Amino acid sequence: MIEIIDSGNAGYHRDLLDKQFRLRHEIFVGERGWTDFDIDGTHERDQYDDDAAVYLVAADEIGTVAGGYRLYPTVLPHMLSEQFPHLVEGAIIRRHDVLELTRFAMRKSQRRSRHYFELLAAIQEYGMMEGLSGFTSVINPLRIPILQSFGFEIEPLGLPAMIDGDSTIAVLFHVNEQCHARVRDKVAIHDTVFGAAKASRQRASAR
Repeated sequence: MIEIIDSGNAGYHRDLLDKQFRLRHEIFVGERGWTDFDIDGTHERDQYDDDAAVYLVAADEIGTVAGGYRLYPTVLPHMLSEQFPHLVEGAIIRRHDVLELTRFAMRKSQRRSRHYFELLAAIQEYGMMEGLSGFTSVINPLRIPILQSFGFEIEPLGLPAMIDGDSTIAVLFHVNEQCHARVRDKVAIHDTVFGAAKASRQRASAR
């Protein structure tokens, strides 16, 4: 199951969030060499890891983190608007119903695992749950056909550009019932991926 971690419950999930930052260090600092975001030799963070961030984290029953990613409001200064505006043709999307999805990190042993497929399904399920129309992101263009094969509807927001030696493109992941159904079918997940996290969030919004 996927945990939804935000400023309201981060204290309760402190250990899980710490493990996610450690995993991000392994992936983004250790594998990709993003040393500018190396906080203390074990954790990776940037300026968008603040109270506005929401983290979707996949962990097993003993608390081992398999992977996760960060969601951030596009109505605030965010990575695409501040670091990569040149990747977008026209105006940067800044809407309450569109979040930015960044820092997708997956443990090597869990890539293409059940946890990975749950995190893919969670993109659509979380978007539907929160009334979103989409997520912006910056990805390698080679990922587009792979993600489309899982049922995602992806709209390029500009042309690819080379950043630090890697081809990079800004995209919009659309969220709708059709995409949600396709992704669930492709990854063979037909129940909620949030479980107790979803129930808790729904209770909080009903108050």
